[in-house]
Amino acid sequence: MNKQAVNTSIWLGGLITGAIVGVYLYKNKDQYEPQKEKLNSLLTELQNVAGDLKSKLLTVSQEGINATKSALQTAKETTKEKVNNK
Repeated sequence: MNKQAVNTSIWLGGLITGAIVGVYLYKNKDQYEPQKEKLNSLLTELQNVAGDLKSKLLTVSQEGINATKSALQTAKETTKEKVNNK
């Protein structure tokens, strides 16, 4: 499985899981009404964790892009030097 397929599968799985949990909570909202504030705080924490994870993933991907650019530039310079030295 390539990286794009894995990312799509994870994203789709999260979307489906969220929909299922939402439907379950909506159907049983009377049962969970007393715990609504606790549930809201847990959802807020989950959103914060997801936001932190997103920012970390963006940072890591940007670092990967920069490392790739640097490696390509180094390879380009090395190749030019080898060609000029011949």
